[in-house]
Amino acid sequence: SEIYSSADWEVWDKQFRRYFMNALSGPKPLFLMGTKHSSGAGNLGLFSNIMHVGANPPTVAILFRPLSVPRHSYQHLMEQKQATLNLVSEPMLHKAHLCAASFPVGVSEFKEAGFAEEYIHAWQAPAVQESPVQLGVRPVEEHRLEVNQTVLVVLQVDWIKLRGCGPEKDGFLDLQKLEAVSANGLDAYAGMKPVSKFLYAKPGRPVEEVDSFIP
Repeated sequence: SEIYSSADWEVWDKQFRRYFMNALSGPKPLFLMGTKHSSGAGNLGLFSNIMHVGANPPTVAILFRPLSVPRHSYQHLMEQKQATLNLVSEPMLHKAHLCAASFPVGVSEFKEAGFAEEYIHAWQAPAVQESPVQLGVRPVEEHRLEVNQTVLVVLQVDWIKLRGCGPEKDGFLDLQKLEAVSANGLDAYAGMKPVSKFLYAKPGRPVEEVDSFIP
């Protein structure tokens, strides 16, 4: 076994430290954020730092890296006040990874990666037609984190579109059936193989496994 401290990682190669620290938090869901440039070009950014905030109202949060350089997805989101979040599935993965590249502003990642734009309801921000789970979101709070100048934006979910698999009777959404992909660190990806699903935990009640999650 190994024990590392700040004395170690302060002298690590910068790229090595980035890969190591990003992998520590484990697999994270992978989404493409769809926004629109003022010219009308659709923009896509690849994000794995999205977390659930609340169910009523339905809200999620996304963490943007420091704004010391242009962040196109952030800029479009705050200008247009709309975006989409599109779950990445296994068939989408190769194209989605390309969207992590830094294309010039105004260049459409939809076209560069080969994704189809889809417009849902009267939403101005484009969704990814190939995605099995699409969310229409808008920013409601913004917080700059003093520890490293990253920016946390809370997004309210205004609409949800599911393709290929609906929720179970208890509301559970089986992402494995949707072939969802998770990110492990910066450039490694994995599927979502189910392990177990249990009844809601209550004091004094034995832990009981349910079979709706078992293939």
